[in-house]
Amino acid sequence: MLRLSLMRHAEAAGTAAGSQDRHRALTEDGRATAHALGKFLAREGQVPDLVLCSDAVRAVDTAHLVLGGAEASHPVVILEELYHADPGMVLMLIREHAAEDAQHVLVVGHNPTVGALAALLAGQGGQTAPETRAFSPGSCAQFAVQAIDWESFDPAHASLRRMLDPEDYRAD
Repeated sequence: MLRLSLMRHAEAAGTAAGSQDRHRALTEDGRATAHALGKFLAREGQVPDLVLCSDAVRAVDTAHLVLGGAEASHPVVILEELYHADPGMVLMLIREHAAEDAQHVLVVGHNPTVGALAALLAGQGGQTAPETRAFSPGSCAQFAVQAIDWESFDPAHASLRRMLDPEDYRAD
């Protein structure tokens, strides 16, 4: 069984005058949140072996801090297309870029797309969908995927295992 985690990047600072949204950095709280999620995933035996992330600074930093917190050095694939992707595009990117041997893929992206995709996958699996608006920075939806490989990943074969909000894993 494959595992898919969908994460909204951790808390980011506002856009500075004269800069672009893609260049927004994480706040100190956002950095701590991403690192804490990595530590939590390591304790749970749920460290992703591949990360697909948007090219926005806040998403790339979130991905690296999650892996750093987990003390893992797994690949991070930065995809420009994830920045403005809709849920269908994210599914296509997972099918195209998830390594054949990856058992657990983490996608780090942006709302409303990440929340909408989590709701879609949960709904396809017949579960109660996570509230998209409640998909706050640092939230992560974890799914079990009944598929032989990522190329054949079908949303109907995803089952929501748990929804993690920062307060769930920043308790320690």
